[in-house]
Amino acid sequence: MAAVVLVTGGTGLVGKAIQHIIETEPVGSRFGKREGETWVFASSKEGDLRDAEQTRLLFEKYKPTHVIHLAALENGTPFVVSGTGKPLRQFIYSRDLAKLFIWQLREYNDVEPVILSVGEDEEVSIKEVADAIVKAVGFEGQYEFDTTRADGQFRKPASNKKLLNLIGGFEFTPFDQALETTVQWFLQNYDSARTGKK
Repeated sequence: MAAVVLVTGGTGLVGKAIQHIIETEPVGSRFGKREGETWVFASSKEGDLRDAEQTRLLFEKYKPTHVIHLAALENGTPFVVSGTGKPLRQFIYSRDLAKLFIWQLREYNDVEPVILSVGEDEEVSIKEVADAIVKAVGFEGQYEFDTTRADGQFRKPASNKKLLNLIGGFEFTPFDQALETTVQWFLQNYDSARTGKK
């Protein structure tokens, strides 16, 4: 049976990452395009998914058998670091996440959820992330942490042991490399990225 995979938010960071993986991995491989598959990367220009009629028309046009829903509201925000920067989070590279979405779509048939994340041992502080972004873009101005805003939960650990046992041999892109590549993507795609500027 032919598969039609509709990726909403297909022009955003993760949507573009999925498109990159599908188009650059070897055809027929675990993550590459497979025979009989059609991938559609839809943007908000094709239909506002908040509108039932536009959504119906989009689905009638492509008749998807699978949907990866990544569409988000397009309200850009300025770069502001809220809180102290001390909380720890797990960050996953968009192209790693793209591979995991493709794997899950094709190979994971269980109804129980599986966490798509780097390991708990790869937590990074918000301050480390902000510092790395400032360095990667070459920002020379001052930036501050707004300590009047709450930090939120200090840690939100998520175990990826089940994922690693199921997928076998998957290696996540190191944080520094992933951030550098992401920043370069953003700079190259600034005019079309979701910056909030019309």
